[in-house]
Order: sequence, then structure tokens, then C-alpha cells
Amino acid sequence: MSAAPAYTPEVLASLAHELEHAGELCDRLEMLVTQLVRASRGEPLQIALTEAQTLDVLTQHLAALATFTRKLSVQAESGQYDLSDAVAGVTLGDLAKRLAKVTHDSDALVPTSGDLDLF
Repeated sequence: MSAAPAYTPEVLASLAHELEHAGELCDRLEMLVTQLVRASRGEPLQIALTEAQTLDVLTQHLAALATFTRKLSVQAESGQYDLSDAVAGVTLGDLAKRLAKVTHDSDALVPTSGDLDLF
């Protein structure tokens, strides 16, 4: 079975789409966890709240990765990447720092705001 050649913009766009899909699935799961948290009583409630926040972090992480990857897919057509532009769309500061490590001046690329949103 031979595969057709894959080009970077299409591969990155496909990856971004899959990350967005995973994020949508996490959103659905988050709704279920929220309902379970509301139904909890007593000690398990604190455990459920902690786990619900972890799911929220995962959802935000996937959304940020999808945004970053989609920007790279658009830039890939030129053959050069502007990481400052791609990282600017990442609202999670720690993730932005890790993604910006490819360059020598990564602190200049990281947005100053955009901490984690907990519900």
C-alpha cells in the first residue's frame, strides 16, 4: 500500500482539526463530570471538584495546542515559521513557554497574561 505524499500545511491542519475534535470530546465529558459533581454530597464532592478542574485544564490545553498548530499550518506554506505569532494565540502561560523553547529568546514570545481559567 503506497501513500500519497503529505505536505506540511495539510498535516498540521489535520493535526489541528484532530486536537479540536479531542477538545470537543473533553467538553462533553466535562459536562458529565459537572453533573456528577452537582449530584455529589459530602467528602467525594471535593475529589469530584478537583477532577473536574483537571478536565477543564485538559480542555484548555487541547484548545491552545489546536490554535498553535493551526497557525503553524498557515505559516507552513511559506516554509518559515513565526513562533511569536503562533505562541501569541496560546493563552496558557506555561504551555506557551514550552512551545517557545525552540527559539533562543523564548521569553519574548510568551504572552504576559492568560493564566488557567478554573470554573
